[in-house]
Amino acid sequence: MAAPPTTFGIDLGTTHSCVAYVDESGRPVIARNAVSEDTTPSVVYFEGPGRVLVGSSAKNSALLAPHLVAQLVKRDMGRQGVEFGYHGRAYTPEEISALILRELARSAEESTGRQVRDVVITVPAYFGVAEKEATRRAGEIAGLNVLDVLAEPVAAALHHQGLESTDRARHLLVYDLGGGTFDTTAIRVERDDIRVVCTDGDQALGGADWDRRIVEHLLEVFRARHPRLDPAADEEAMQEFHSTAEELKKALSRTESRRAQLRFAGAAAGVELTRADLRRLTGDLLDRTMEITRRTLEVARRKGIERFDDVLLAGGMTRMPAVAENLRTRFGLDARLSEPDLAVAKGAALFALLRQVGDTGGAAREVAGQLGISAADVEAAAAKRVTTVVPRAFGVKAIDPTDPEAHNNPLRARQIVTHLLAANTELPADTGPFPFATGVDNQRMAEIEVWEQKGQEESEDLADNTRVGRGVLKGIPPRPAGTRIEITFRMSGTGTLAVHAQEQESGQEVRFELAIGGMDHRAVDAARTDIARHEVSG
Repeated sequence: MAAPPTTFGIDLGTTHSCVAYVDESGRPVIARNAVSEDTTPSVVYFEGPGRVLVGSSAKNSALLAPHLVAQLVKRDMGRQGVEFGYHGRAYTPEEISALILRELARSAEESTGRQVRDVVITVPAYFGVAEKEATRRAGEIAGLNVLDVLAEPVAAALHHQGLESTDRARHLLVYDLGGGTFDTTAIRVERDDIRVVCTDGDQALGGADWDRRIVEHLLEVFRARHPRLDPAADEEAMQEFHSTAEELKKALSRTESRRAQLRFAGAAAGVELTRADLRRLTGDLLDRTMEITRRTLEVARRKGIERFDDVLLAGGMTRMPAVAENLRTRFGLDARLSEPDLAVAKGAALFALLRQVGDTGGAAREVAGQLGISAADVEAAAAKRVTTVVPRAFGVKAIDPTDPEAHNNPLRARQIVTHLLAANTELPADTGPFPFATGVDNQRMAEIEVWEQKGQEESEDLADNTRVGRGVLKGIPPRPAGTRIEITFRMSGTGTLAVHAQEQESGQEVRFELAIGGMDHRAVDAARTDIARHEVSG
């Protein structure tokens, strides 16, 4: 007898990944991997052409052949032109992520006996549209049906809240420090409504940066003992040092100090690292997370949240005692750990159930029979509503009207980004028509470039933004410069941006959905076929 259809939640992490589903009791549970672990290292070892290892075995192989190992690829998601070469073939970040997803799906099927097809994949709250779309494409390349891409703190909040409803409004702050990304998110929960109020973060800040600082310290100690030797020039030695650094970091979450033995070229050096040493080496990294948290608290306060009922810690790095200590001393927040490595995947599994119920549209009893859970749990899931916000500002490129050249020589004038959609705007959002104008006489067309905030603060400078799409408004009648063009942004609840531009007198218009750079549908189909031919094992 075939197993009932199941949706899965996947936490596709920078350093570790995890899969969960909702079992017959209505609770989210972890689907363990091929070696019976809850989490799988997000590491790929290219053993040979078309043959890869994923997970712990790949991570161990990094010690012997680091040039054949892909790690921390999540930090490159959405970046155009990034490729990695192995055995004469170039791989995009999406394809490497797809190999990880294939192994996660394979091992989950093996451990649960259920087909892994329909999935929700999580991303950091501060991921932009390019990174989200790249994550969705990775799932498609892996042969999965991606129901949605969900922000990690929303998943953590869903795990904390479960399928229960509450009449009193509760406010949650999620501090999510993982292996490669960080964000803080304020969430309001009332009855069956889960609403993101605001979010902020840094997609290039995480545990890997702590590891790097410890490695630098270990190198200094080794060089001081053996001045004629430099392990930094040897790839295999550096992999050993990185492994030692990670072990020391994890140990210092449980104990005040830990010793390690460093070896290279027949020489050895003993080293002891304490929590005080770790604070000295990485204090500025933790300070960066606290500054982002401060900004989030300020925005939340402006939006009416004066206090938080719960402060949730997500991501393995939050096991560091210094995290909770700093949140308490700096902001008076009492934070608590709630399965920091597993909460996101479990919350994603609950959200996947929400999506499955919503997409099915059938009676609760019928859906319950398919899923193998109670009709009451299905009805509770169907009633849940999740509302998110725009993580970053979006705008269009325009001529700076304050530049004197804007009138004398507009083609030489300073160009800026005029933001139409502000960060932390609730989704779905509609900006309404925003007035722009042609820059030169007899202009017959206008290129509409869409730009996304890149820095942590909204800025009009092009350097602080990233171009993410474009469209062309054609057929403008020849008129003097200053002819009015109105542009409207509409962003859906899932983050798809639709752009409408219209020249008012003629009625000429252009509409387009944001065309994210990178792989198109044809490239995704080709990659899916090729990745399917790869032999993947854990």
